[in-house]
Amino acid sequence: MIGKIFSLKNPKRDLIRAVVLMNFLQKGEIREYPLSFGEINFLVKDYPIGWDFVQARDLIERFDGEVDAIVITGAREYAAFGSVESPFSKVRDLIRIAQKTPVYTGSDLQALFANWTIRRAERNDPGIFRNKKILFHFACFTPCAAALCEQSKRVVAADSLMIKVPILLDGFSAIENFMRLASPLISKNLYYRVDFLRTVLSPKLTAKLQEWVAQCDVFVTYASLMKSIEDFSVFRGKIVFIDSASEALRDKFIEGGVAEIIEFMPDLSEYADKPITSFALLNALMDQARQASHSESSLEAYTLELLDKTNIKPRPALVMAPPVRRCAFVIHPLSVGQMLNGTGLGRLSSAPKFLRNQVESAMAHLPVFPFGHVLGAKSEHNGQEVVCELFAITATPGALMRMNEERLYSQLVKAAETAKANGALMIGLGAYTKVAGDAGVTVARRSSIPVTTGNSYSAAATLWAARVMVEKMQGFSPDLDNPAMHRESKAMVIGATGSIGRVSSLLLAESFKELVLIATRPEKLLELREEIMDSYPNVAVKIATDPDGELPTTDLIVTATSSRGKRIMDIMMVKPGAVICDCSRPLDISPEDAALRPDVMIIESGEIDLPGAVDITRNIGLPKPSVYACLAETVLLTMEGRYENFSLSRHLSLENVKEIYRIGRKHGAKLSAIHGYNGVVTEEMIAKCKMLAAEKLKSWPFLSAEAKS
Repeated sequence: MIGKIFSLKNPKRDLIRAVVLMNFLQKGEIREYPLSFGEINFLVKDYPIGWDFVQARDLIERFDGEVDAIVITGAREYAAFGSVESPFSKVRDLIRIAQKTPVYTGSDLQALFANWTIRRAERNDPGIFRNKKILFHFACFTPCAAALCEQSKRVVAADSLMIKVPILLDGFSAIENFMRLASPLISKNLYYRVDFLRTVLSPKLTAKLQEWVAQCDVFVTYASLMKSIEDFSVFRGKIVFIDSASEALRDKFIEGGVAEIIEFMPDLSEYADKPITSFALLNALMDQARQASHSESSLEAYTLELLDKTNIKPRPALVMAPPVRRCAFVIHPLSVGQMLNGTGLGRLSSAPKFLRNQVESAMAHLPVFPFGHVLGAKSEHNGQEVVCELFAITATPGALMRMNEERLYSQLVKAAETAKANGALMIGLGAYTKVAGDAGVTVARRSSIPVTTGNSYSAAATLWAARVMVEKMQGFSPDLDNPAMHRESKAMVIGATGSIGRVSSLLLAESFKELVLIATRPEKLLELREEIMDSYPNVAVKIATDPDGELPTTDLIVTATSSRGKRIMDIMMVKPGAVICDCSRPLDISPEDAALRPDVMIIESGEIDLPGAVDITRNIGLPKPSVYACLAETVLLTMEGRYENFSLSRHLSLENVKEIYRIGRKHGAKLSAIHGYNGVVTEEMIAKCKMLAAEKLKSWPFLSAEAKS
């Protein structure tokens, strides 16, 4: 009846348009229903034909020229991945049969919305896919595969299940090679194989698919394929990227503990009077609306115009409370005394030095071991909770620097593998484990999970703490994002050519009128000076191997050395009221030197209060719940889902320093109470220090009268 009533020759066809829909994904009774899209009324006749190409051919021959649109849903003209494309000859042959009525498959529109949804999700939640392990249920049939591969190199695919082979395709090249080898078979028999995937697989294949899902971070699929999943608990903590999900399917995902559901079929409830879950049908409706409006625009141009002036856009992601993620961090004692007390050998603290040295050497040969946990870190942005497992090496800084590099690498890689077995997604290296050897590069290359030294956040937190204290002492802005307030002051970095020192120098160059760089290697100082002057030509940059000559006129001093107890400056030459930020471990400024200058504010580098009700189960050398910034970097990267080798080698990226600072602010990390040599620095301590400094400046011989006042 549909063809006779709504023939192309019928004058009423502009009022009500006829659509024949051939549904390849279902079998059942034919149904007919009216549908309004915008201001156009349609009558849709739905033929659930399964994979019956003979019936599809008969229907096209029957309705060609008799209806306004023929829709093929659940079928595409080709499969593709990477540089390989395999045409589906049977579908293309069907399309060629129609000579008068346009045939729609919706492939291009589906690709448009899938890619648009990815971009929108990335904009709303930066890094949502970055470096996550992405599993494609059916990569060669996923139009947005390229966009997702741009976000992460950790892509895997289950396409091999089409040929009943339970082998996970690991990596872009493996998926592309499979596509290349299987292309003839896929091209000829794809739809029968897709139908196989849509049904419940054999127990062996089902178990393998569910195992792969449990191991991924993002699962990319189609609603029509979800019958092959039996146990939805494998979605706990996962992001599911899917064309569309019925209410019943969403409920299953939620019951399974899914973290986030992202659908790329738009919500058309404001524009259509009935649910539309097929891009092929939506494509037909849009084109028929274009024709009814007598638009001269192409379908592509009209689609963009329509999307621009309507509310047709990707759905907001459905975000659940995400489950706990795990990471790990390696620590070690910073002194012999700390090592003895931490291992229950405190009585030996008063033993002769030669005996303590022997114990120090022997303890360094013990294997790495689980030490405790940082619990309860929880994002203020999205509720993501992170547990960090602590591993310990019983080696002091001196022992680590003397240790055979291969032995150290082996210890750290073993910690990474143990952490991975315990569910960790990445591992951080603390204190001198990130200094010895090649600063994490070899460990990252050998580890099966990402590695970071935490130096990016250490640099950011150092400058954060320094600016806060300089503001309190001298009235400057503490905002790391607004560095333009320090232009009349002078800063110094001792250990400027090290990883943290270099980035600290670059950041301080954004803020200070004068910058003094101190290090033991003149050639490295010259190189760093050139790097700074290229970016900040208006900053006066001085270099030296001895800081003492510049100390009397310097407002902020950052120390970032590996001196391990050696005196690095004459404390009596430091300007009254100056701030010294000591971020070396062990500390560069001894308690004895600090006691000589109560008019100078000496603080330790910035440490961090992680968001949430943080519980640290063991003593890590800081007042609880503060953590070292390098540990905080590991937790925050895990919280953000940035599982990557973030801070490695002795050459830090300024962009990474700013990025981890932004990530910390996003999730609610705060600078902890700033610590000096007598505990937390209070407002009373600051006031006393300022008073003593003001008095001493009156007789300070290195400043002008104007500066003293």
